[in-house]
Amino acid sequence: MDATPEQRTYARLAGVMFLANYVLQGAGDSVTIISRRTATFEETARYATESALLWRVSLAEVGASWIVIGVLAFALYAVLESVNKRLAQLALCMRLGASFVGAASLMFRVAQARLYQASATAGLFTTEQLRTLVAVSQRAAGAGFTVSMMFLGLSSTIFFVLFLRSRYLPAALARFGIVSSPLLVAAAVAMFVFPERTNELKLMGVPGLLVEVATAFWLLFKGLQPRAAAEARG
Repeated sequence: MDATPEQRTYARLAGVMFLANYVLQGAGDSVTIISRRTATFEETARYATESALLWRVSLAEVGASWIVIGVLAFALYAVLESVNKRLAQLALCMRLGASFVGAASLMFRVAQARLYQASATAGLFTTEQLRTLVAVSQRAAGAGFTVSMMFLGLSSTIFFVLFLRSRYLPAALARFGIVSSPLLVAAAVAMFVFPERTNELKLMGVPGLLVEVATAFWLLFKGLQPRAAAEARG
C-alpha cells in the first residue's frame, strides 16, 4: 500500500507520542512510586507534604501521558485506516478506552496525595487509619491502571496486525508486536486476579515496551516502508 504524505506525517506523530508517553509516565511515577518503594508510610507522607509542588507536577505528568495515549490512538488510526477501516476503528476505540480509564484512575492518586498531606495535621486521623485509606486508594488506582492495560494490549494487537498487512513496518517487528501485545492483556488480567503478584507479572509487559520503543524509532527515522508500493508497481 502506497502511503500518502498525510499518513507519513501521522506516522511520525505516532513515533513522537510513543516516546512522549514513556517519558511522561516514567517522570511522574519515578517521584510518586518508583523512588518510594522502600520508604515507610511515614517517610512517604513526609516527602509528599514537604514536596507537595513536585508531587502535583509528577501527577500532572502522569495525566498528560494518558492524553498523549489518546493522541497516539488517533495518529495510528490515521495511518492504518486505509488498510482496514473497521479494524482501525476498533483499535482506536480500545486505545481511547485505555486513555479514559487511566486518566480517571488518576483521581485516586490525587486523593492519596491529600491523605499523605493530612498526616501533618495532628488529631485528624490516626496513622493506622491513614495507612488503610492510602492502601485502599492505591488498590483502586492500580485496578484502573490494570484495566487500561487490557485495553492497550487489545488495541496494540489490532494495530500491529494492520501494520503487518500493510507492510508499513518490517514484518519481523510487526509480528513481534502481534505476539507481545496479547502478553500484556494476559499480564493485566493476572494482575487483576492476583494483585499480590503484580511486580512479577509486570515483567510480561517488557516485550511490549521494547516493541513499542522500536516502532517509535522506526516511524520517526525510517517512516512508513515504501517497499509494498514498489513491489506493486513492479
